[in-house]
Amino acid sequence: LVVKVPRDVCDMGGRSEGRPMEILIEFSLEQPKGGVQFVVPSSDALHTHVFSYGSSSRLWFPCVDSYSQPCHWTLSFTVPLNMTAVSCGDLTEQLLSVDGKKKTFQYSLSVPTAAPCIGFAIGSFTVYPDPVMHEMTHFCLPGLLPALKHTVQFVHETFGFYEELLGSRFPHSSYKLVFVDKAYQDQCSFSSLGIFNTNLLHPPQVLDQVPVTRKVIAHAIAQQYFGCYMLPHSWSDWWLTVGIAQFIAGLFTRKCFGNTEYQYWITQEQRKVCKYEAEHTLPPLCEKALDEAATPTSPRHLFHPHLTLWREEVVMRCKAHLVLRMILLRVGHDLLLQVFNKLLTLASTTGSLTTGTLTSGSVTTGTSSKDHTSRTANLLLSTSGFVKLILTVSGKDLSHFFRQWVARSGVPRFHGSFAYLRKKNILELKLLQDPPSRGGGSKFVGPMTVTVQEFDGCFSHSIQIEDSTTTYELPCHSKIRKSKKRKVPLCHGEEVEVDISNLDSEMPVLWVRVDPECQWLMSMFMEQADIVWQCMLRYERDACAQLQAIEALQEFPSSLSLDLLKETVYDSNFFYQVRIQAAKSLAKLVSGLAGGSVTLLIGVFQKLFGTAAYPSIVRYNDFSDFASYLLQKALPLCIATVRNTHGQCPREVASFITDLLNYSDNIFNKFSDGHYVGSLLEALAASIAPKVTVGTESVQNGGSSQPLLSLSHDMQEILQEAVQFLNTEKLLPSYHYTITVSCLRVVHALQKNGHLPLDTSIFKEYTGSNHFVLVREAALSAIVDTVQVGQREEDLSFLLDVVENDDPAVRLSVLGMMVRSPPFTRRSESTLNCTQLVERLWELMCSKLSHDTRLRNAVVDLWSALYGRLTPTCMPQGLGLVIDLKEKVARSSMASPTTTPAVQDLNIATHTYRQSSSIPAVLPHPTPAAPTTPTCLSLAPPSSTPSPSSLPSLTLTPKPTLPSFTLKRSASKSPSWEATPTGSMGAGPEEGEPRPSKKHKADRRHKKHKHKSKQKHSTQGLSPHS
Repeated sequence: LVVKVPRDVCDMGGRSEGRPMEILIEFSLEQPKGGVQFVVPSSDALHTHVFSYGSSSRLWFPCVDSYSQPCHWTLSFTVPLNMTAVSCGDLTEQLLSVDGKKKTFQYSLSVPTAAPCIGFAIGSFTVYPDPVMHEMTHFCLPGLLPALKHTVQFVHETFGFYEELLGSRFPHSSYKLVFVDKAYQDQCSFSSLGIFNTNLLHPPQVLDQVPVTRKVIAHAIAQQYFGCYMLPHSWSDWWLTVGIAQFIAGLFTRKCFGNTEYQYWITQEQRKVCKYEAEHTLPPLCEKALDEAATPTSPRHLFHPHLTLWREEVVMRCKAHLVLRMILLRVGHDLLLQVFNKLLTLASTTGSLTTGTLTSGSVTTGTSSKDHTSRTANLLLSTSGFVKLILTVSGKDLSHFFRQWVARSGVPRFHGSFAYLRKKNILELKLLQDPPSRGGGSKFVGPMTVTVQEFDGCFSHSIQIEDSTTTYELPCHSKIRKSKKRKVPLCHGEEVEVDISNLDSEMPVLWVRVDPECQWLMSMFMEQADIVWQCMLRYERDACAQLQAIEALQEFPSSLSLDLLKETVYDSNFFYQVRIQAAKSLAKLVSGLAGGSVTLLIGVFQKLFGTAAYPSIVRYNDFSDFASYLLQKALPLCIATVRNTHGQCPREVASFITDLLNYSDNIFNKFSDGHYVGSLLEALAASIAPKVTVGTESVQNGGSSQPLLSLSHDMQEILQEAVQFLNTEKLLPSYHYTITVSCLRVVHALQKNGHLPLDTSIFKEYTGSNHFVLVREAALSAIVDTVQVGQREEDLSFLLDVVENDDPAVRLSVLGMMVRSPPFTRRSESTLNCTQLVERLWELMCSKLSHDTRLRNAVVDLWSALYGRLTPTCMPQGLGLVIDLKEKVARSSMASPTTTPAVQDLNIATHTYRQSSSIPAVLPHPTPAAPTTPTCLSLAPPSSTPSPSSLPSLTLTPKPTLPSFTLKRSASKSPSWEATPTGSMGAGPEEGEPRPSKKHKADRRHKKHKHKSKQKHSTQGLSPHS
């Protein structure tokens, strides 16, 4: 938007005297395609609502879309009488219209805030003031108040923890939590406002959702400090606000769930980053970390949300948090918190300024612009300023650290081994560092800690990594003594009795650990004998070391390993994730050993959860012990992964899991068993192995005219269980329809392994908007896998229709599925690879998704999975890729089907779910009695059930009765901005977004293509929100 101001107006406004100038823009926005989500159920008008998502304020009102221009805001929303408008800042007044049919909500935001941090939500919300913290208010859709009260009862503890941790009060005078339906993501943070997904709400009977919801809300509140209040200075500093917010949210997680859970989470985050870095290459967090004048060496090293894939951004968020944790280990906990406190203290001086020169959405001119910049400088975080502040507070210069971990990409990979030299009484440790990846990175150089557990205690050594291959000689403090048992002091001060009869009598070392505290972001592969890993698992008290030992024991199948893993599963003193991982490794060892039997794992489950008199009979469900409940869920899944020498699952596994389903009794349990029953059905799906065909007969190719009759007895029982639970789910729905999701996966596993013919019409009936979102995603996932196997054009076209027309969250989910399981690859020959598909994807990238960079980047990721950097094989080779989007090519082969084909052989009816209604009721299964649903293989809908075509669907087109909202400037006499959700969208594609180039140079000999683009990238619109 370019505004030309006449010279005489500038002189009249006093520009020469340095006075600010206000620019008033009157606009109208109709049918917005992005930035604002309309939820308009056709059956229930009370659940109609609208909300903004992401840092997309630029898509629904004119603004300076930059984090470097924070200002004060006055926002006004005119809505129908039965609706409530919630936005950033404090509610100053409510005005009733003259006719009494509408009311106006006016909010004032006194804290300087950038435009991307402005959001709103409008709907018929139920208001719930927090009973403990009166400055906080909760909003939810009608009918969800009981679940809301239970979900948010801990939120006030989060504020108290952050204020005590940071030594600073909450930057805003109020905070609002709004739970909406069809949210793009679990949470989206705005200034003093958090918009959350309704799926996070849960009643007291549900256990599995509690940790997920608490982590999401804690992270959203942390983003109020760093992300909405403290802002990144530039795109290169985006990692700083993201990392600090995730870091302090992790500290709250440690307070809630314990230090062991926190350490396990850190380990999983490190593995995620290392795995992605090994397969791909992340750009540096901030290439100009210490030099503000530095420029990226290549476009690949420039972070920008318009250029970064969503899955890549998720890994970068993990890496940013881990880098902050490494800084904590080098600076110290108290000193790093002093740095955070210093940042917030300096920023609070800016928040107390008057609003004289800060006008909402406008840029001041002349000397006032400089004054505005100087006053808001403390609100902006830069990497170089952060390094200087650490030096000022702690006296430690971390310049080398930031060059290694922030300004460069890649993570180091080490391979280690050790040997004991008896004559010198030393331990020879050899470390081999892999060379840096092609995309970036450098060799790791720095100190590292090594702990050696000896007979006389645990000794720590500090070594210096300088070369790619280095050998270190570490002195041993213990002497060899011939005895069968010894008391060995561990690193935590505990003394245990160790049986050393099976150990090497010539070595006084039990085990060696490199970087035991996870001080560095790296991957370490240690080579040790099986007896060493067994000692580490048995006697080491660190959960991360135990997990490392369990994974290593998978490579040493022996009776000693089996016995130790079985003892680990039995022992309740172990961390529950360690016990679950031990069960998984035990299943792999049983499958690998020639004499291994699945009865070993079944016996473990029966001993833990069977009755005392008859272990084969499972006890009544009791989920009061959360760790035991999670182990009870995981064990059947581990048992289902056991395979015999022929690659088939033993027959007793399906019978065992079926008995668990039939005899599971939840009558005396105060918690819901929906997730437990769902895990048992998932175990049935995991036990299905590929069908062994005789001759050329294949069910997939239609070899049998009656596929249900050709099923084996075991597969018939599995299918019958899935159909029966689908019937029961319509009468007693579980929380989030977990059982329905698992049943769909059972049917898909039967089709995928050749026991049933490939038929996507079963799953298409569950993809309608009248179903719960998780049910839709499970059905769409089955269709994506079927496309890869069946290669049917109508199924691929159906998926692309979903990508083009569905809700943003579902569209992003489908694109992610197709990237993980592409219909074909650039090296394979497929009938799906046609010009119509190329044109359709190209049009999505270039025009249709210009308003949503996350979806557009997901399509780019799909293009890369299908074609890579090569010209699609269906296009003319050697002439470059030229696609004329103006000429519409007939898509007869890619057109979406107008009618859904009837379900053949399996008549599975669908149940409806009203998206905007309350969450599914959590009802325990009744005591086994006379069955209320048929147990036959056919699941036919009752006569009163409407057909899928007649079911009510959600209309995404906003109605004229939806609320209109106006935004006012700080000046009292300013005309308002008005946006009404009617008509057609008037805004075009966002300026500055990179578009795929149409110019390519092809080398026929080497088939290398270079892509050039003259489009300049915008540096506005930073999105620190997850």
